[in-house]
Amino acid sequence: MRERVTLILMLLILACAHKAPPIAKDRLNPKLISVEVLNTRQIQLSFSEKIDTAALVADSVLVTSVQDTLAVLQLYPSLSASEIVLITKPMENVTYEISGVVFDEAENKGNFKSHFQGSTLPDTIAPWLTGYSQGRNTQDFFLNFTEALDTLSLEFSIIPKKKFIPVWVNSRYIRFIPETAGESLGFDTTYYLYLKQARDISGNQAATFITSITPDTVYRPITLKGKALIDEIPVNSGLTLLKRMNLVAIALVAKGEFTFDVRDSLAFDVQVIADEYSGKGTVMIGADNIIRLEKGKIDIDRLID
Repeated sequence: MRERVTLILMLLILACAHKAPPIAKDRLNPKLISVEVLNTRQIQLSFSEKIDTAALVADSVLVTSVQDTLAVLQLYPSLSASEIVLITKPMENVTYEISGVVFDEAENKGNFKSHFQGSTLPDTIAPWLTGYSQGRNTQDFFLNFTEALDTLSLEFSIIPKKKFIPVWVNSRYIRFIPETAGESLGFDTTYYLYLKQARDISGNQAATFITSITPDTVYRPITLKGKALIDEIPVNSGLTLLKRMNLVAIALVAKGEFTFDVRDSLAFDVQVIADEYSGKGTVMIGADNIIRLEKGKIDIDRLID
């Protein structure tokens, strides 16, 4: 027994005496790896390591040609933390010099200078979402896009109706918060964010988008499905509004079908809108729920607002 205790004590002493090597501090400066001209208004810079994007400002980078200075309007992180995108005034087909300063996450400073050929290629790629809020136990809405947006182009609605305001964390990331405390989300309700319009700085339109959240932590939805037809042909695309006295939900129509997650099996009224066609009816869990559309344009904004 004594030998066992002695052995344990010796092992403890050896373990305590062992010293781990000190953590090496990052002392390497970030270096510019490449400059890629995406179009006439966007330049992507790739660096050797992750960049402290919080320290990025438009004045951090200077772009000049023999004739003029190219104004840098915005800087924002790309899809990788080691890449940043510059939004500029339209370029010309001339050689530019780009120089500036960035910091890595360890606050090491990196000065850079390079040259690139300007482009007159227009930006024709629409922005799309890389992240968004969805599901239960969620208190607020957010959207994250692939590129900088024109913040004045945003049009959206919250359903059931709530007054929310967009808060731009940066030009790609938006949070939506209640305008007042009385507009906060109720625990036992599912809320929908309907993104009607969002454009990038070149005017390219993002696709219409809908997502839903609820603060409810034990939400167990029931799936309600239906079909939208025009002369027995499935509707290619459109919107479906779900009502019970008031508007309670909104969904996209895709390939002639619409789907809602609801909280009970009672009947709902629906209104389907697809360009110049519209139709309405009553839908229930387990029913065929076929809505036939006829010629007749309806202003969806009037129904929502």
